Amino acid sequence: MDDRVLSDSTDLYIKHLSERKIPGFPGVCFQCEFSVDRYSDDMVNHLLGTDLPDSMDRAVAKRRAEFVAGRYVARRALMALEATDFSVGIGENRAPVWPESFTGSISHAQDMAICAVADSDQVTSVGIDVENMLSEKVAADIVGSILTDADYPFVGGASHPDPRMLTLIFSAKESLFKSLYSDVGYYFGFDAANMVSIDEREGRFQIELAQELTPALCRGLRFEGRFESLQTGVLTSIIRLR
Repeated sequence: MDDRVLSDSTDLYIKHLSERKIPGFPGVCFQCEFSVDRYSDDMVNHLLGTDLPDSMDRAVAKRRAEFVAGRYVARRALMALEATDFSVGIGENRAPVWPESFTGSISHAQDMAICAVADSDQVTSVGIDVENMLSEKVAADIVGSILTDADYPFVGGASHPDPRMLTLIFSAKESLFKSLYSDVGYYFGFDAANMVSIDEREGRFQIELAQELTPALCRGLRFEGRFESLQTGVLTSIIRLR
């Protein structure tokens, strides 16, 4: 595939790249839309400056498209921060491994990828998550695996949970996991945290640990987060400043 055709093809796969402002975040955040149907492995080196990692060899096209879109916005964020290394490795539980002196978080939904990156001298860690809105049926099917007893008042009960609020809590817990994983070092589930408060007018939430994860991350420790309603879902973030 020649360079002109390749460039035209990637423009159909990656669309609407833009910078997104996250209140209180001293780093940069980039997002884009992407089309799984327009993805090809031929685009990878052009977009990322490297080939797909071996761990993606058996991945289906959808997973590859998501991965490349996420790493692409990560690369653009690192470039904006004037990093000299744009590579983002893959650690345990598929957690991104950031270049030295940086920390960040990547998320993708059905057709959107987003990445927030900051200087690690300013930010201990960041967790960002984007989710498509759950349907009523899916919300009812998974509510028991997402919520603790303390969470149920926010969704109106187990039999007919509010899909919008359940999506928000789901996303908030994903952001918490991403923000804490580098310190914890192992996978922890949705039962590790309770939602404490949700301020819809200000787009803020507060979440607390329901169990001890490490001696420093003890039960009852609270974290402030932000959220924003999107046309098709929700975006949440938790920033741990130095």
